[in-house]
Amino acid sequence: MTAVLTGPATAARAVAAVVSGDAADHTGRAHRIKDAVTALKPSGLLAATVPARLGGPELPPSQIADALRILATADGSLAQIPQSHFTFSRWLFAGDHPGYEEYWAERLLTGALIANAQAERDPVTLHHKALNGTKIFCTGSPFADVLAVTARRPGDDRQTVAAFLDAGSPGIRVHDDWDALGQRFTGSGTVTLEDAAVPDHRVHTFDRALALPGYGAFAQLLHTAIDVGIAASALDSGLVATTSTDDLTAQLAGELTAQRFAAEAVLEKAGRALDALWSRPDPTDADRADAALQVAAAKVTTGALTVDVASRIFELTGTRGTAAHGDDGLDRHWRDLRTHTLHERRRDKAAVLGRAALTGEAPELGPQL
Repeated sequence: MTAVLTGPATAARAVAAVVSGDAADHTGRAHRIKDAVTALKPSGLLAATVPARLGGPELPPSQIADALRILATADGSLAQIPQSHFTFSRWLFAGDHPGYEEYWAERLLTGALIANAQAERDPVTLHHKALNGTKIFCTGSPFADVLAVTARRPGDDRQTVAAFLDAGSPGIRVHDDWDALGQRFTGSGTVTLEDAAVPDHRVHTFDRALALPGYGAFAQLLHTAIDVGIAASALDSGLVATTSTDDLTAQLAGELTAQRFAAEAVLEKAGRALDALWSRPDPTDADRADAALQVAAAKVTTGALTVDVASRIFELTGTRGTAAHGDDGLDRHWRDLRTHTLHERRRDKAAVLGRAALTGEAPELGPQL
């Protein structure tokens, strides 16, 4: 087995370079993203969460988040494709099936990509070792080698397990039918399950996953990194498209540059908080809550700053910046951010922060905190 041979930031920049093709090629973005995902698999990045005891790099959260920020600066869709991979890959080493950890480490170290099949309109139940039903918003599924399909057991009122199934297994069909305002090339389509067989050793439990230090906070840190990366790309594009250097334009450019700095700074601070949590051999409930609240604060802050940057770049360019340019126009950044920042309502995160500040009580931790 081999671990990451270069630093995660270096590897991310190499993958990002694949998608950063000719900006005038307004029809080739989907193909460039596909090529970039192909480059991502042997890059070593997908092994980021493999424990050192199994030959992996066991990267800290801040470095994984920074890699996603770099990918998002190249393209928001590209960065979102592996986001759930890093979240769900931790399940595989949480202790449900110790005898299969080496198998999964080898899969990840050789570039297997995990995609989520989590959201659903109707409950999907694991019954008689088979799954039936439909999953929606399955980000990255057309590119995936493995699908993490969440489900209930009979009688459960919530999702309690995830089945890690090879994407090409009988009974699984992936539909690349995602059509949204932004993040159009994330492959966040539909997965249908028709008597998809689930071996016992492929079933992992929510209880063990949620017991991992900073489980929900880590997922939210990665989403935050994607938002920050997209906003940086928006500002860079807006500055390139700006021809005026008068005082008012310069002031606006300065304000937006400062907002980018602030967004990157809070991302870094939240990443350090989660690094500290992961490094503790036996973190307390207070440690977990503190890290989760710091990531929540970062998510709330960047959610406002990044969308504002992507909107106000048009004040730099004037009307010329609104001209239609296919999927490589300046509006893409706003559309991508407006779509991605809706993954969890910002006001919910703000309410959690407010209650903790007013009462001094730790929040209830879960998949999104």
